[in-house]
Amino acid sequence: MTGSWEQVCRIEDLDQDRPIGRLVGTSGQDRDRVCVVRGPGGQPVAMLDRCPHRDISLSGGTVRDGSLICPGHFWRFDLSDGRRTDLPTEAATVYPTRIVDGWVEALLPPAVPHQSMRAWLLQQAAERSADMPDHAPTPPEIGQTVDVKGVDTNYHDEGSGAPVVLIHGSGPGVSAWANWRLTLPALAQEFRVLAPDLLGFGYTRRKPSDRYDMAAWTDHLVGFLDAMELGSVSLVGNSFGGALALNLATFHPERVDRLVLMGSVGAAFPLTSGLDAVWGFEPSLPAMRSLLNVFAHDRSLVDDDLALLRLDAATRPGVHEAYARMFPVPRQQHIDAMTVDEELVRRIPVPTLIVHGRDDRVIPLTTSLRLHELIDDSQLHVFGRCGHWVQIERADEFNRLLCDFLA
Repeated sequence: MTGSWEQVCRIEDLDQDRPIGRLVGTSGQDRDRVCVVRGPGGQPVAMLDRCPHRDISLSGGTVRDGSLICPGHFWRFDLSDGRRTDLPTEAATVYPTRIVDGWVEALLPPAVPHQSMRAWLLQQAAERSADMPDHAPTPPEIGQTVDVKGVDTNYHDEGSGAPVVLIHGSGPGVSAWANWRLTLPALAQEFRVLAPDLLGFGYTRRKPSDRYDMAAWTDHLVGFLDAMELGSVSLVGNSFGGALALNLATFHPERVDRLVLMGSVGAAFPLTSGLDAVWGFEPSLPAMRSLLNVFAHDRSLVDDDLALLRLDAATRPGVHEAYARMFPVPRQQHIDAMTVDEELVRRIPVPTLIVHGRDDRVIPLTTSLRLHELIDDSQLHVFGRCGHWVQIERADEFNRLLCDFLA
């Protein structure tokens, strides 16, 4: 590789868990943006400070378990080679790195010769034309479709083995993929994992006549299991999805092998300001940014790029209109409707794993403590320094915990 070695930072300035971003050189091109992190064994790794997905600075991310986590969409890049851990065809650009006299240096590629704006635009247009597919790529949120009692239901189906069904939460613009994108590939290594978009959410077809309440959502979920010819499954329910999982475990116990409840609704609690903000969301970028700060304890995971993505999902045609009908004021009534009778919860016979973020501002930890008290065959795992996004903020630990329990 040709180019030039450039000093980026002092080795002692590197933190174990936080990248450093620097502007190196004066070409004004992407090559000048360099991110340095401590890789496996503590050795520095320098890379282009730009996520290959969108123009997001990787230096705003975090380092965990030998991977750099992009702050925009939580892509994880293996620091040994820069490849995305769950999709190796995608990779961050890693530069050759060395230490000289206490300085971390990166070998940057040569700057591209200056072009006039007209020449650059013509080149970009030619490259786009050459790379243009016959049709627009399918968003990752869209999986397969199955007819569930007349409702075209979007779902994801990965892996093979014992079936595990993931039930998403109720945030604005949520979908099964948005909720479980870091969980699906991990579980699919050992199980057949299915994640449907519930009635009114994601890319499942909506109709003006749809009714949104616990009975309708439970009926749709049971209909999904029937349509997929699934008998007994393991259920993983997140937040609002936890209440649905509890409904199945209590009213359709023959359909449930094992039960996982994460930040789950289901026990009685007073409406929190966080949940009121989630259910009362009115679309705007500041409102979405504020809401993401409620979900995540680690604020470094939240930026305007992520807020824009979630806002786009929440404002697709018909999405917010349906969402606004789901949880109108007074909102305490919806919590009460999702609360399962304690005597029924006590009778749950299947092994149950209960997971919660200690710093959850949406669903209080007391709900999981109460469910743990009520379900005899249950275990409780509480993650410190973690909010409502356990499956994102603590993805690796959560996935290992889940795989061990389901096995």
